[in-house]
Amino acid sequence: MILVWGPADDAPLERVVTLLRSRSVDVVHLDDAELAALDYDVVLSPRPSGWIGVGGRQIPVDQVESMYLRPGQATDGPAGAAATTLLCLASNMRGTVVNRPIAGRSNGSKPLQLSLLAAAGLRVPETLVTTDPAAARDFLARHGRLVYKSVSGVRSIVATLGSQDRDRLDGVRTGPVQLQQWVDGLDVRVHVVGHRWFATAIDCEADDYRYASRDRQDIRMLPFAVPSELGRSIVALTHSMGLLVSGADLRLTASGDWFVFEVNPSPGFTYYEDGADQPIGAAVADLLMAVAPVRKE
Repeated sequence: MILVWGPADDAPLERVVTLLRSRSVDVVHLDDAELAALDYDVVLSPRPSGWIGVGGRQIPVDQVESMYLRPGQATDGPAGAAATTLLCLASNMRGTVVNRPIAGRSNGSKPLQLSLLAAAGLRVPETLVTTDPAAARDFLARHGRLVYKSVSGVRSIVATLGSQDRDRLDGVRTGPVQLQQWVDGLDVRVHVVGHRWFATAIDCEADDYRYASRDRQDIRMLPFAVPSELGRSIVALTHSMGLLVSGADLRLTASGDWFVFEVNPSPGFTYYEDGADQPIGAAVADLLMAVAPVRKE
């Protein structure tokens, strides 16, 4: 049995559930909207046991062989208590969990994650985290063009700064800002699923291609062949973080150098799957089914 948890309108979750059900797998979807009224009796130690009530069924915890997690924001009250119980279950159960909650912790600090990327032998852009306008201006003068983004794991829109924006750097006094050298080149997103990887090249002039339509920019995606050594390195990095599935953001320069910017522990892969006809969802379903038998009709 496979337990899937997250909002019903989440595109990656919906894709995986549809694929699993098309393969006659016993998959149970727990919607975030159901948490406040969820019935459950779960014991977490010494090993998870008990049951969860979903869709009129009592699901024995020890029969859950795989979990796919894409929950929304945690809340207080009964929904928050249920979410905490499910997160603890995902952290302690045997079998395949995509991904265990603790595995994504490095994404909560972008500077920490960059240090892990560099320690793994991957090239990262020169980065400054500062609240000092003078240091920020020196960094801008050295590189000519910078990218600024959130220091935390909270999603932010990536934007750039040039020499004409020098005075704007007074604003870093209000809180730590992560500044990075601008790296010109081709954006490549590499999704890791187990031991497989799927690379997608993104051709777009926008600073942040995820918001190309907002900036009225065209975007084109194509499957891309990254060097095997690089692909294996991204897979190894993903596993070293405790992740089974990830989305790594890379850029290939005109001189053939690869830079890695970050690793997303809960990637919205359907954006790339639909844009470049990549079988990422099927690979996630394969991974979840590796220990979950097909239901006999």
